[in-house]
Amino acid sequence: MKKHRIISRTMVFIAMMTYFFYDNNRRVLFYSNTSSPPMPLHHNRRVDFSMFQPERNNYCPANEEILNSAPMNKNQGNDACSEIMLFLPGVNFAYYGHGSQLNNYIAASMIATSMGVPMLLLEPPLENQKFQKGSQFGCPSEIASLPDGLDLARFPSGLSRLIDHPSWLSRGCSIPACQQIQDYDKLVDSLAEGGYRVAYFHCQDSNRDGKTTKVYVTAAYNVRFRLQFIHDGLKQGGISREQILLWALSLGSTMEEAGHFSNITNTQDFWNFAMALMNRSGILKLQPWIARDIENHIKTFRLPFNYDQTDSDFDAIHIRRGDKLLYESKKEVKKYWKSRGHNHPPVNYIPFEHYLRYYVKDDCVSRGVKTINRDVYLATDDPIIVKEEIATLIKVNGTRDGTLLVDGCYSLKFHFHPTQSDSTAETFHIQHGGPKGDCVSRYERSIAALSDLIILTKSRTFIGEYNSNWGRLVRLMRISMDNCIKIEKGILGVNETVRIKDVRIAFGSEAPLPSGL
Repeated sequence: MKKHRIISRTMVFIAMMTYFFYDNNRRVLFYSNTSSPPMPLHHNRRVDFSMFQPERNNYCPANEEILNSAPMNKNQGNDACSEIMLFLPGVNFAYYGHGSQLNNYIAASMIATSMGVPMLLLEPPLENQKFQKGSQFGCPSEIASLPDGLDLARFPSGLSRLIDHPSWLSRGCSIPACQQIQDYDKLVDSLAEGGYRVAYFHCQDSNRDGKTTKVYVTAAYNVRFRLQFIHDGLKQGGISREQILLWALSLGSTMEEAGHFSNITNTQDFWNFAMALMNRSGILKLQPWIARDIENHIKTFRLPFNYDQTDSDFDAIHIRRGDKLLYESKKEVKKYWKSRGHNHPPVNYIPFEHYLRYYVKDDCVSRGVKTINRDVYLATDDPIIVKEEIATLIKVNGTRDGTLLVDGCYSLKFHFHPTQSDSTAETFHIQHGGPKGDCVSRYERSIAALSDLIILTKSRTFIGEYNSNWGRLVRLMRISMDNCIKIEKGILGVNETVRIKDVRIAFGSEAPLPSGL
């Protein structure tokens, strides 16, 4: 065991030395306005989604010292900010849904850590913002009445209204003060000329006494293509072990974990491990006002189950319809109905009953019981129709207490988001009301949507599909590190390093995509 640890540490040392002196233009992984502190909102709690991960006795906690000393730049000991990556989250994607924008942020974080450079967010200036009070995610009540000007400018805008970008990921660097970045529109235009490549330029940064900073620039519309490029490189063996070692270290791994990471040959196992490291490090970190209002919002649900416990006692189903039925899910809908003898689907969606096929009588038989009672939380953008479907099913297989009996075994009691009344299906749509819509209403929809995300993440069993950004994001956030002690001792198999809470696929591909795709 000791020999294994010596070899692992030696490999990491060699990788780090190679990285520090390696020519950036030869790397395989990629092609060649600091904001003021936010206004206090009487709530200092910050929440990262890792707090909703399942914890066990051998759970691997994040090590702040490791995170803050991770080699995020080849000149880490000398000038950590000489090479950075700017991510422009608002370019062409501010109108997309919460799940899409969060996945883009994750993809950008994965790219930056794979490159080993600090990542900073560059939001559009307030005068360029198309949304009331400066953010597509709306505004908490405390700033709703603020006039446009200095007070509002001190408050984070854009995606930063939602995400508290972790300092270990930015390494304390600031947005370079140089000519190429001063004109936001011009920067966006130059980025578009590069297509889906990760563009870069050198600038004389007055924030660093005129020193040269190499700046990589990415936007929401091209990060997924870049991540796909990395994914393909992994499958084809085009990324060296040394680069993978450093990637793991940039995500806050220990040297033993980095050595284990670099030995993974299965691409899906690789991404699972990377996502577990990401969750432990807390890349997705909510701003304090978001965390506060989500917590207060969920309290109003009066749910009869524990959504905030380590071992949750409820299931959750995500039913995404809406615009997905016009594009991503259309093929699957036709396939489903054709398998049931309908060349022309009677409805343009897969019925709710299909999501219940995992509740089977064999479970009662194996446990030696007559009935298994389950609370099931339903998150959907089509609550009216789903409630009608449930009512129809209960008429046939309902119980006296109003639950649905499935396959003669499971007695299911369903719970919806309380603001989803029978008269509206627009509770969560970020664009309902348009970009100029009331920022408080937009914020309320954001809180409602993120509350759903947290409940889905915490459930015992999650049933959904990967056609939806929400479904992919929920799976990602249900992955955690496991068996750290065995990793340190080098006596662990690849499949024992992470824990994935139970995920069932309602329809479509059962192969999960990489982080952020």
